[in-house]
Amino acid sequence: MARAQLAIQPSVATIAPQLDLNAQLAKIAQVEELFRTAFIPTDRASEYFKWLDELRLIKQCGRVIGPRDVGKSRASFQYRQEDRKQVSYAKGWSASSSKRLFSQILKDIKHAAITGKREDLRPRLAGSLELFGIEMVIIDNAENLQREALLDLKQLFEECNVPIVLVGGQELDDILCGVDLLTSFPTLYEFERLEYEDFKKTLLTIELDILDLPEVSNLAEGSIFELLAQNTGARIGVLVKILTKAVLHSLNNGSSKLELSVLEKVANRYGRKYTPPESSKKNK
Repeated sequence: MARAQLAIQPSVATIAPQLDLNAQLAKIAQVEELFRTAFIPTDRASEYFKWLDELRLIKQCGRVIGPRDVGKSRASFQYRQEDRKQVSYAKGWSASSSKRLFSQILKDIKHAAITGKREDLRPRLAGSLELFGIEMVIIDNAENLQREALLDLKQLFEECNVPIVLVGGQELDDILCGVDLLTSFPTLYEFERLEYEDFKKTLLTIELDILDLPEVSNLAEGSIFELLAQNTGARIGVLVKILTKAVLHSLNNGSSKLELSVLEKVANRYGRKYTPPESSKKNK
């Protein structure tokens, strides 16, 4: 915060710091890599981690429901990374069968035998989870699972008593209701968009820990904050995508901070449906 206060104090004949070409290219690569790999902590994620801890303790299954791009997947994977010896994480791909899903989990826990018939994989996995010290299984994109896979997950929990958490969108609840499995994953966590204060704190974290540019961009203040709040809907996934592109373009322009004009162009085009020029003129 001290840096930000110094940056807005009036000065005499101050010249903004500039990056030479090599430093500029290095910074672009660094920012891009950090946005791609770094986990950005939020109050929402911390609350989610506590909820997962509770399920592990009481050995109950649950489900995590929320809209796209709010950070469900990234937070779930981070939880697994922090407790990698106790938590298994797998993703449901399009129309995932029990066989494919259980092979993924066996591979994730580093079992030596990850292939086989469906009727062999479930008992193998059930006998391995406790043996391998696994305390929870998180299944992301769970709405992609076939009916048989959901039924087999219920059976898996009954056999080994290791909590299973399903992560997905609202359609996941509809699917579970359709196969009468909602009460098999009874505990619900609603993973929603960031609250106002959490959004501001997240922007400060990004500015200081991810960007770390020669000049402050004041992401959590004024026009930039309003623009980001409006165009991202406080969804961290959208925020990261917009900022990544806007920062890279700003640095390519030779700037040492995020330029508002660049951000406006990127944000106003992100996720917008194409409108032919003729339609735009008619609307005017």
